[in-house]
Amino acid sequence: MEELLAALRPARARIDLDRLAANYAAVAAHARLPLMPVVKADAYGHGAVPVARALVRAGATMLAVAYPEEGAELRSAGVSVPVIVLAGFAEGQVGLLVRQRLTPIVSTPAQLAALLASAERPAAAHVKVDTGMSRLGFGRDAFVDAALRLSAHGIDVEGAMTHLSSADESPETTAIQLDRFDDALEAVRQRGLQPRLVHAASSAGLPAGRGPHTVARPGLLLYGLRTRPLGPDVDVRPVMTVSAEVSLVKEVPEGTAVSYGGRFVARRPSRIATVPLGYADGVPRTRAMREDGAFAIRGRRSPVAGTVCMDLTMLDVTDDGTVREGDEAVLLGDDPTAWDVAEWAGTNAWQVLTGIGPRVPRVYVEGGRMVEARSRYGGGA
Repeated sequence: MEELLAALRPARARIDLDRLAANYAAVAAHARLPLMPVVKADAYGHGAVPVARALVRAGATMLAVAYPEEGAELRSAGVSVPVIVLAGFAEGQVGLLVRQRLTPIVSTPAQLAALLASAERPAAAHVKVDTGMSRLGFGRDAFVDAALRLSAHGIDVEGAMTHLSSADESPETTAIQLDRFDDALEAVRQRGLQPRLVHAASSAGLPAGRGPHTVARPGLLLYGLRTRPLGPDVDVRPVMTVSAEVSLVKEVPEGTAVSYGGRFVARRPSRIATVPLGYADGVPRTRAMREDGAFAIRGRRSPVAGTVCMDLTMLDVTDDGTVREGDEAVLLGDDPTAWDVAEWAGTNAWQVLTGIGPRVPRVYVEGGRMVEARSRYGGGA
């Protein structure tokens, strides 16, 4: 592994599996429900396979992905716990669901029709209720009809779910959605079906959990970030630290323009540090990032100097005369956090984490030592 790392450019996404396990324990204790950890989008950029394995070791008995191909990746890596497919599947993917023992969530008429028409069908499915997200899912009556039709065709309606649109913003909206969900659940139960896995709460929705709900499906909290502006008060710590070694520190005179467009001009004799992380790696290329963004070097923030480039970012380290080539410059982790980067970029922490590019090597640490390294270009070890 050391040889692999030495052969790569000096940029890293360090994944702390001990923190992941601690976050899982903290969220489980807060939720007081079994967890369905969400590892979609490559585990929010952290690496789906190593993260899934670590979560199973921490006690997870099921996982959730967005699409069947994500579930298939876990299966090919030997992950055997139930995997729920949240976002949907194409008609031609029904066979993949069956072969890989994936449990689909049925949320459109086309998906329902595809399952019922297929010669091979999954043993179980969940059905989604649209309670106000207006994205995927069935209305109350259509939900009942879909569940009954699946059951009549030998598919176990194992679960029912909905998606909360404003759990991190509006408790009132969330309460309305949960009332609608509970009404739909009661309607299907009156028709003789008893979904065992009932879930609505993502990370932000944990405080809104209700008695009939039997599972929670956190994502962001497991990766060490609380939802904003509202969400549960859970003690979690960031799992991912993205950083790179300073490649060059250059002394420039007053009036020197830096980066594309010359939008940064030194107002005094300055020191400019170049870091091998750019927007292709997940550093936002926005005006706000250019004006307010910063990396941390030795615990001190150094502002971005000029436009973020595809492969490189320049920092103004004039006020820290100790910065040298080879120093670690942190884009996100404990400080700055992914939320800090999101505020500078005008987005959210989810997009920042999932935007860390695949060419940034992932290095996994557990028990104080590196246990795995993965690179798109250098293989894995």
